[in-house]
Amino acid sequence: MKKISLLLLLAIQGIFLQAQAPGTGLQIPKTAIKAAYLGSVAYPGFKIGVELPYKVIQIEKAKRKGVKTFSSEYYLSANLGYYHHTTFHDNFFLLIEWQKRRQKASGWFWEMAPGAGYSRTFLGRETYTVSDEGIVDKKTLAGYNYALISFSYGGGYNFSIKKKNPLKTYGKISLLGLFPYNSFIYLRPTVEVGIAYSPTRFWNANPNVKNKKK
Repeated sequence: MKKISLLLLLAIQGIFLQAQAPGTGLQIPKTAIKAAYLGSVAYPGFKIGVELPYKVIQIEKAKRKGVKTFSSEYYLSANLGYYHHTTFHDNFFLLIEWQKRRQKASGWFWEMAPGAGYSRTFLGRETYTVSDEGIVDKKTLAGYNYALISFSYGGGYNFSIKKKNPLKTYGKISLLGLFPYNSFIYLRPTVEVGIAYSPTRFWNANPNVKNKKK
């Protein structure tokens, strides 16, 4: 009986250690599902997606007061977004982002994320076309297709660092660029506030983990 208990204890310990980066004690990031409020100035919207970690660099840096531990985490993120601009348009977009996150041992993190994707707008008012013969016709689902670029920066808190809770909260500001827009780029600032949750046994990412000392 004692041998069985010992084996179970070692197995549980092994599972726990696999969830940590070797030598640092920080949790290895997992695939997360994201959901956020997306506000474009005063116009409401949402953004949902999945972030997949593919590379982690755990860093131990010697300081006068001791050793500072943090990690640089790299993700690929796929997102679906939408916002409603009254009397102008409704904008649906697909966005792929490359995220770089600096995760501190305290649980707080900062991140940046450039991205690219596709945008489809639908005009907010009734739209009509006039033929060469002068015939007026109402156009349904009128709108435009755009290429989309973006850049965002922000931060948040990772509850899995201290409390082993697979939840993150975050907020960030971003800039969306739609083009070609009348031969130019249409820029739209947005604010994003949301959560990221990592379900158990969901899309095991198995990121490449490296350790560095400075």
